[in-house]
Amino acid sequence: MDNIGKQLLECLKYKNTSSEIEKLDKEGLLEEIIPNIKYMKEVGKCRYHIVNSFQHSVYTLGYFESILKTDEFLPKHLEKYVWEYLNSTDESGFPILQILKLGIFLHDIGKPSAKSVDSKGVTHFKGHDVAGGEIVLKLGRDLGLSEVTTEKLFRYVRYHMFLLSIYKSNNIGRESLWREFDKLGDDVIGIILLGYCDLVATRNLLNPLEDSGIIKTYMEFILTIYFHKYKTDREI
Repeated sequence: MDNIGKQLLECLKYKNTSSEIEKLDKEGLLEEIIPNIKYMKEVGKCRYHIVNSFQHSVYTLGYFESILKTDEFLPKHLEKYVWEYLNSTDESGFPILQILKLGIFLHDIGKPSAKSVDSKGVTHFKGHDVAGGEIVLKLGRDLGLSEVTTEKLFRYVRYHMFLLSIYKSNNIGRESLWREFDKLGDDVIGIILLGYCDLVATRNLLNPLEDSGIIKTYMEFILTIYFHKYKTDREI
């Protein structure tokens, strides 16, 4: 890993990582580390997004960092468990919070390669989560991250649509949730937080006055099910 890559990883240690990443971009360094950034700036605007993918990603990360500073963001029955996860490290010793920040920033990195336009001229990014997952697997290696940390980064990006899919389908049945929980384990915590910030960041730009309470309710419900039903079942 070169010095520029180290600068990116150093940014993850700050409370204002989103601002530090913007500084790297203004200095022309970010695209040297992550060439896909150039293409993220060229796509993303559609019926759901009024800014490009890069701007949206920075805004999403900034929103995540803002809620971390809010004492009452999570209800008490979730707060302890979520912070235990965020304050932990993976098996290689890399801080979970830092790799989650990177995942939030890179969650839409697959959009440029997934872009398509239908016969009505409507832009779509179907499969950008899958494409993004493959991209960050290579990026993790390029940054010198361990296999376990790279896999965690992959999960955040690959499954960041999990909350949105539940929100749109209202599919909160035990069988479907347990299947995802079995696959993702505790990383579902980071994935749900990422998904929440992604949705709210998008909606805040579309309509700053819109109440995002229902999205927060879905997030809290899924995390409650995970901590207080799924994990209890698995411990019995």
